[in-house]
Amino acid sequence: MDNQEIKNNITDSNQWVRIIYMALFGAILYLVMMVLCLVVVVQAIVALVTGGPNPDILRFSKQLVRYLREIAAFLTYTDDTRPYPFQAWQTTASESDIVDAEYQMSASDNNEKPDIKPDV
Repeated sequence: MDNQEIKNNITDSNQWVRIIYMALFGAILYLVMMVLCLVVVVQAIVALVTGGPNPDILRFSKQLVRYLREIAAFLTYTDDTRPYPFQAWQTTASESDIVDAEYQMSASDNNEKPDIKPDV
């Protein structure tokens, strides 16, 4: 890289705007991590008392983890899409969430693991 190219990169307003958004999402990440710690403690207490995780907290945690993934992808330049509140909240269930839910329902109905055949 020559000096002119470095100067152009430093004066690029798009880079500075992204850095400002990154600072904002860094602060949001800190707050979301505190919420995550609270969820972990509450879910552990619920699991001790009831013998299993609370389904409502479990559903919230899956959305929280998805949001953490979006923030991490933006902060590491893996994805240029700004997370919520600059994009719509992702509420659609991913395929792995659907598979997990089917597995949990089947396992709880039969009290055993369902037959899962690997794709070959």
